[in-house]
Amino acid sequence: MEINIVAVEGLSGLLDDLDHIPETQRQAAVAAINKTADRTRTQASRLMRNQVDFKASYLDERLKVTKYARGRDLTAVIRGRDRPTSLARFITHVSKGKGVAVAVKPGVARFIKRSFIFKGGTNQQNRLLAVRTDGGKPAGAYKPIRLTDKLWLIYGPSIDQVFRVVRDDVAPAAAEYLETEFNRIMDAEVFK
Repeated sequence: MEINIVAVEGLSGLLDDLDHIPETQRQAAVAAINKTADRTRTQASRLMRNQVDFKASYLDERLKVTKYARGRDLTAVIRGRDRPTSLARFITHVSKGKGVAVAVKPGVARFIKRSFIFKGGTNQQNRLLAVRTDGGKPAGAYKPIRLTDKLWLIYGPSIDQVFRVVRDDVAPAAAEYLETEFNRIMDAEVFK
């Protein structure tokens, strides 16, 4: 799923008619948009880590600027992976035979009875969290995947889902930075 960072109005009026703006302004807009997209992705990552206990390196690989502005296309896109995140990523404690504690929200652990690490391969990235039930879906699970009637893989929120929560928080700063960066680049052009 693709998510456009925000509809930024910071350069409203100035770039409404791309066919009639000077090349230096268009190039300044491209540079300002791209720098704003990178900066906004970093700020969104920081806010997302306050909401969900994602590691920065995990987000760096899965929350990216997937499209930069160029030429006449003055659009940049930040995209987050939309697959749910395995709860195994949030394990804080394993109690053999009893269950596993996970902390999806930083500092807030929850014990899941009858859960265990389900190894899907040889490295840690292939670890999943499974839970045994008496039949039917596990109560309160987000998009569980059924392995058998009594065995389910359980997941936490996707990166895309958490990004949707914080994107409105980063939008005002993105708009302000975009305008400031555009003006800075244009001022530098004038004094060349």
